[in-house]
Amino acid sequence: MSNQAARAPAAVLATAGQRTRGRSKYFLGVALLLLAVVFVGFGPTFFARPFFDVPPITWFLFVHGFVLTSWFLVLVGQTALVVAQRTDLHRRLGILGGVVAVALVGVSLVAVLGFPAHVKANALSSDTAFDVNVVQAIVWTDLAALVIFSTFVASALYWRSRSDTHKRLMLLASMAILGPAVARILPLLTTGPGPLALIIQVSTFIGLPLSVVAHDLLATRRVHRATLIGVTASFVALFGALAIANSDVGAALVTALE
Repeated sequence: MSNQAARAPAAVLATAGQRTRGRSKYFLGVALLLLAVVFVGFGPTFFARPFFDVPPITWFLFVHGFVLTSWFLVLVGQTALVVAQRTDLHRRLGILGGVVAVALVGVSLVAVLGFPAHVKANALSSDTAFDVNVVQAIVWTDLAALVIFSTFVASALYWRSRSDTHKRLMLLASMAILGPAVARILPLLTTGPGPLALIIQVSTFIGLPLSVVAHDLLATRRVHRATLIGVTASFVALFGALAIANSDVGAALVTALE
């Protein structure tokens, strides 16, 4: 009996470790999916430019693409380290993640604020229509995404000692900034607005955050507080940004940036 009692704690710890790794694989799988979306979305205009007939881009957009890709690479690397139980390296690389996050917010903000003028200049030079409504929606949803990203990453770093909260906030933060990559995938799959485009958009902006809710319910039979707050805030920011984009205030900002 004494030998069995001595072996029991080890068995319990091993089982708990297996459950933890199983849950972490979800986060790694989604992180890899997000990275794949970035590669596919920006492939023609960034990663594989020599193989596509695309217009030239400025050096700043190259920097923006590099920083954005770096974030998702760091996300995958950090999540993989947790799965491999190398939390020591994970903590050391956390500083790198923070630096990349700050850089990402900075370059993305400049890119978003310069977007209306860039699109209008291209429209004038190519004699194409300038869709104000689309530009307004993109600018405001991108600004909302940056607010969510900044808030979630800062909160995740603050709660870094709580791994359950930390990893959920980091994943939700990364989902929030996936919009530009998805917007570039749509023309590759569809010729315009339609059912497929709607499915892709709903799957990205609603389905991905809800997958965290589903994961929590399957893994622990309850929704984690960070998931509940994070998903709710993401939806409020998204739909709030769309409402502002269709208002006089939203139109005024885009007009000023043109």
